Amino acid sequence: MTNLGAYINAGSSSFSNLLFTNFKGTDLTSTELMVYLFLSQYVQNHSDAPDLQRLAADAKMQSTTFMNALNSLCAKKAVELVTTTDAAGKLVDHYDVTPLLEELSGKPVTPETDVKTASESPIRKVTSQVETEFGRLLTPIEQQMIRDWLNIDHYNPDLISLALREAVLNQAYSLKYMDRVLLRWEKQHLTTPEAVRRQQQKFDSL
Repeated sequence: MTNLGAYINAGSSSFSNLLFTNFKGTDLTSTELMVYLFLSQYVQNHSDAPDLQRLAADAKMQSTTFMNALNSLCAKKAVELVTTTDAAGKLVDHYDVTPLLEELSGKPVTPETDVKTASESPIRKVTSQVETEFGRLLTPIEQQMIRDWLNIDHYNPDLISLALREAVLNQAYSLKYMDRVLLRWEKQHLTTPEAVRRQQQKFDSL
């Protein structure tokens, strides 16, 4: 009876058989499927954003391995990073695991919550831009730096895009370089994309 009580109290999670019967026809790796299952289990049982390091530990993976697989799932459109605003006005990341099911079933799967799509997420938008220009996936530390730019420093996403352009033009493919550019603009009171563009136009005209 005690074992049955523990079983009931543990709750349960459900996974569509589409994941298993159609897995061989996808471009997902076994590691990515494992990450997808652990992420899906968390989403089904929690309303807050997951602690990815703890989730990696639960899956018995190194954090970098877990994050690389998660980034790959996002790149393959199996998972989407969505962002909502909490009561304090802070941007909070969530993961939508329905895109893979939509692809496997051939029809849209309605999410349980009304959240912004990944294309609307400032965090995902900036991350995608940087990864495209850098030609690689960002590390967890680099992703956290982008979150800090948006959530703590409150940099405009378009301002970050201009800093990225500055880095690419100087062949400095580093977030640390971008951070120095953003800090320099802040010290010069160039806090909007328009102000930076006016300053650049003024410099170009000299």
